Amino acid sequence: MPPPAPIDLRPGVREPVVLLISRREVEQADLDSVLSRLKPFLATREDARRYRGQMTLVVAGYHDDPRELVDIPEVRTLLRRLAAQWPYWAYFFNQVDDSVKLLLSCAAGSRFLGRGAVEMDPVAVGHALAHGFGGMNEVFERFGFPEDELEQASRGLVELIEQAGMA
Repeated sequence: MPPPAPIDLRPGVREPVVLLISRREVEQADLDSVLSRLKPFLATREDARRYRGQMTLVVAGYHDDPRELVDIPEVRTLLRRLAAQWPYWAYFFNQVDDSVKLLLSCAAGSRFLGRGAVEMDPVAVGHALAHGFGGMNEVFERFGFPEDELEQASRGLVELIEQAGMA
């Protein structure tokens, strides 16, 4: 009998969705605009299932800025607010690119050392992750998705955080 296939804790992106946050939204601290674009993803069971783990976070308009996004205070502020007000990021953000790492760096960083280097606050990381896991659990409960899929998605997120050295 062949050995069982390994479990893929971080499946790839099949139907990519880009959450594009513009420089204007960052500079005007316009989180309401961002949140309004996210509502449709939770509108139906089908939408929630289709876009689980498919969203990429992009902050646009800073390509000419020599700083990394995490080094820009206004970006950090908006993404910190996004993490706090939209706990569903842990469900929708893909675990393949840097979306989760960027969001958590902004939400739980304690010192920003330049060139993208961030000193993480372990307590803030724990709070942000608890909030994200709460949002993930809420989506699974609301739409009656299988428990084993929740466990798999949760393990994938934990693995991502550990590999990034954020835990």
